[in-house]
Amino acid sequence: MNQNNDTNIKCPNSEHANNVKIVCFNESCKADRLQCIECIQNGIHITHLQHQQDLLFLFEHISDIEKQCEDLIIDLNKQMDMAYEQFYLLIGGIRSKYQKSKQQFLNLDSKQMNYFFAESIKFKSFEQTNFILIQQSIKDFQDSIVKLLSDLKLSELNYNQISNQDIDKSEELYKKGYKLYWDDDNYKEAIKIFDQSLIFNPKNCNSLYCKADSLRMLGQYNEAIVWADKALKVDSKDCDSLYCKAASLKMLGQYNEAIIWADEALKVDPKHCSSLFTKSDSLRLLKMFKQSMEVIEQSLKINPNHFDSLWAKGKCLQDQNQYQEALIYYKKALMINPNHEWTRDRKDECLKAINQK
Repeated sequence: MNQNNDTNIKCPNSEHANNVKIVCFNESCKADRLQCIECIQNGIHITHLQHQQDLLFLFEHISDIEKQCEDLIIDLNKQMDMAYEQFYLLIGGIRSKYQKSKQQFLNLDSKQMNYFFAESIKFKSFEQTNFILIQQSIKDFQDSIVKLLSDLKLSELNYNQISNQDIDKSEELYKKGYKLYWDDDNYKEAIKIFDQSLIFNPKNCNSLYCKADSLRMLGQYNEAIVWADKALKVDSKDCDSLYCKAASLKMLGQYNEAIIWADEALKVDPKHCSSLFTKSDSLRLLKMFKQSMEVIEQSLKINPNHFDSLWAKGKCLQDQNQYQEALIYYKKALMINPNHEWTRDRKDECLKAINQK
């Protein structure tokens, strides 16, 4: 507390020349809460003297409220993350049950075909009933948020703009987190730093994207999509965030959706190899091998040493029983990253298949 002994705050009453000495903590008080000696002499807060405190308590209060506010924000974010996770599970479930390409349908056995066809006939009924239910739930939620925003009375505040100092601090923390994320592969610690960065500037797109991609690298794909979406609200053309969302959707088995978002990234940067790889691998997983090969060739034409594209081409060839050709690309990939266990295993599978012929 002693660190604030020399703090000088001018009295809110412009007619008073003295600095603030006492603060009022009475919740119902309508008068200025910051008081100088002259205010005290005028007896403005005489009815609730028990709620008057020394100026030093103001800074303790500000620190406590800052922590409580951040705890509330963290809890609210957790609730939204859970809601987003359930939402994407719902989307994935609907897609898994009702959306299949002709090739996917033909890959089913006859019982599965019959079940899928029978359920697809009921789709319209499912859509009509559940869309209305979800639409009303979302509207109720939006109405609640509108009311809460109104209760906050943000339009009456004149201190709610992000200062240049906060922006600079946010950027400083982002750079610290980026080193942990990019140089050290320490994603959990990086996320903690990105969260600190976002306290100072919630619209720091770099911190939002890097948090999203750190979550993706930790295998938390639904959460990664939530934060990629937050980054895209700040900058809808951020290529890295678009790619992160596409890659996460692919890992969740939502291949058609992944292709859509990879294409969005490629509209921004047609030479973005990671997005080309994600699109190609999603096409492969849909057993659309010809299209997959065409896309991965684009990536390797841009960067012949793009690691993910090399093993992805190998896997596409392997899935088509072209084991000799697949080996070529697995070997190229392993020259870049000799310790990539997944690629080594696929290479061994190809060698075993060749030897069995």
